Amino acid sequence: MKDLYKIHEIARLFRLHPDTLRYYEEKGLLHPVRGESGYRMYTIQDVCTLNVIRALRELDLPTEDIRAYLERRSVEETLSLLDRQEALLEEKLAALRAARLEAEQRRDRLERYRAVPEGQVSVTEEEARPYVFLRENVILEKEIDFLLKKLEGKHQDYIKVIGAQTMGAVLDGDRLRQGICSCFSCVFFLTPPGGPRDALLPAGRYAGLFYRGGYDRLDRHLETLFRGIRDLGLTPAAPPLELYRIDVHDTRHEAEYVTELQVLVKG
Repeated sequence: MKDLYKIHEIARLFRLHPDTLRYYEEKGLLHPVRGESGYRMYTIQDVCTLNVIRALRELDLPTEDIRAYLERRSVEETLSLLDRQEALLEEKLAALRAARLEAEQRRDRLERYRAVPEGQVSVTEEEARPYVFLRENVILEKEIDFLLKKLEGKHQDYIKVIGAQTMGAVLDGDRLRQGICSCFSCVFFLTPPGGPRDALLPAGRYAGLFYRGGYDRLDRHLETLFRGIRDLGLTPAAPPLELYRIDVHDTRHEAEYVTELQVLVKG
């Protein structure tokens, strides 16, 4: 059995690029000797050290922490490292559980809303809903996705465009009174109770309807909604909300989009 191994032998053994081994050497994790021709040569001790490095890199430990551990390595240090490893694994498990819950909630949303009847005006009681929002003077329909992504960037620790949160936009009330249905005053994400928020959508009675397809016929859907509100003897008390229940992030088929319109009403 050999005492020394060339860099390409070690790289092949660990399925690493030789540049990775050079990087570990640069960071002080490995200390190969130089052969007579000046080539890097690795010992069995380097092989054992590389086993440790690979295991710690899988935990996403920075190279500085790995170097410090290698320099102080002892049973006591290893026990301390295992405490840290267990804590990191608990964090990863928590993240995986949260991701699974989010996937389940997204599935529930898709299955619920793909079967919802469209065009029927109904009234529901809503509790106050916390939300974060991004306001602009004038928002056109084609700008909504860009601004939702911008809003996600401000709250990326707890909001995802492709996630479980409900996202939507508020129609511009002034322009709506002028007969213009293509302008919005803000975009928003609903957030869980107790979570971060910029404001609350007020509690109360909301008249609403669902529609399928693209957004180019919004004026007709709003006309249906306002007619239904009048027929119920109610009056709008705030600008309408658009809630994107199924959209381009869920399907490439526009016919499968499902949008909910909601209006706070009184009377």
